[in-house]
Amino acid sequence: MIILTQLNQQVLILTQLNLLNMVSIAMIVKNEESCLEKCLESVKDFDEIVIVDTGSTDKTKEIAKRYTDKIYDFEWCDDFAKARNFANSKCTGKWILAMDADHELISTKEEVEAETERLKDHDIVFVKYWSHLREILYKNKEDIYWVGAVHENLNKPATATSTIKKNVGYSKAHDLDPDRNLRILLKSEKTQRVMFYLGREYFEKKKYDESIKWMSEYLPKATWSQEIAEAYITIAKCHWFSNRGIQAREACLKAIGTNPDFKEALNLMSTMTYEPLKTKWKKLADNATNKDVLFIR
Repeated sequence: MIILTQLNQQVLILTQLNLLNMVSIAMIVKNEESCLEKCLESVKDFDEIVIVDTGSTDKTKEIAKRYTDKIYDFEWCDDFAKARNFANSKCTGKWILAMDADHELISTKEEVEAETERLKDHDIVFVKYWSHLREILYKNKEDIYWVGAVHENLNKPATATSTIKKNVGYSKAHDLDPDRNLRILLKSEKTQRVMFYLGREYFEKKKYDESIKWMSEYLPKATWSQEIAEAYITIAKCHWFSNRGIQAREACLKAIGTNPDFKEALNLMSTMTYEPLKTKWKKLADNATNKDVLFIR
């Protein structure tokens, strides 16, 4: 009896320690049957997977039920932050790792937990994927929450970078509502971040004059050099694709002036100039390291 009691106490202590370090996976999904299974396979070993469905009409929920019973409905209101905060409210782990359906976690559960222990003095941590960093690993605290209806971010800055690895694919669900991000941005308060992403959205839609308009409104009060350089190269490409070479080169030089290590901007200058400048710009591009570049394409 004494031995069993001691064993039970040890099990209880281990369980409590595990809960203290538990990482909850938090996801918001809609019509993700094309990629959800691959994502959930990559996180199936985690103790808690919280999935918030915002109105799927395909087999998304059916797939999700194979991996978790913590599936919740949220009426979509064109606000990603509200949906993510609802998902956060259902998590019980000390840490939350936000995932999207077209993401695949490469690091193991044990590696993620080891990172939370290594970074225990931080509340919000960057994870690198695609070409940039995002603050998607964070402590489950009431004063940490998502803001922004689209291109959402946490209300506080990340203070460390993790070694967690993940891959990012492309969800076919994006094609079901291709104007979603633009629609949400246009009805949002025109903050610096919103204006920057409006410029990017219009560029992707090849509406170059609209892109230039929003990037030009963003720049006068901009303070983040990585974003400023991205704004200038976007303007440069808009002018170049509109056959305005002089303006394109002027904007590209501003991108390089903001970050002389910006490989894409240096390559673009090489493209937009004749010899002997073409070779000189190309040589600079070949030696650039993309330090502090926001998006590496």
